[in-house]
Amino acid sequence: MPNPLSRILPVAAALSLFCLAACAVHPVPISGGEIKATLEDHTAMLPGGFAEYYAPDGKLHGMSDGQPYQGTWEVRGDTFCTALDGDPAVCSQVGRDGDTLYWSLDGEKKISKVSTILPGNPKNLK
Repeated sequence: MPNPLSRILPVAAALSLFCLAACAVHPVPISGGEIKATLEDHTAMLPGGFAEYYAPDGKLHGMSDGQPYQGTWEVRGDTFCTALDGDPAVCSQVGRDGDTLYWSLDGEKKISKVSTILPGNPKNLK
């Protein structure tokens, strides 16, 4: 008979990523299909003034402090992965609380609130 903990532990580990101790926010993990549908051909306004456009061809076009940067993005299973040019990929689960998305930026353990998701590439990021 399989150990019941073997089924519970992976789920508990995934959910713990979304546990915010000092906050009433409770993001619910979303699936890989939902991640792709939400982010493909959309621009994310990220903490710190970053903006990133996730092109349908898997390219990432970003801007930080007036400086453009490039990379790639993809969905692997139920995680969102980005790789800036010359850097290894960083993957994170994505959570939703109402209309707000959360994910880990730069591989940190803490999840961050994504300010806004805009359709298309309104910032004309290249």
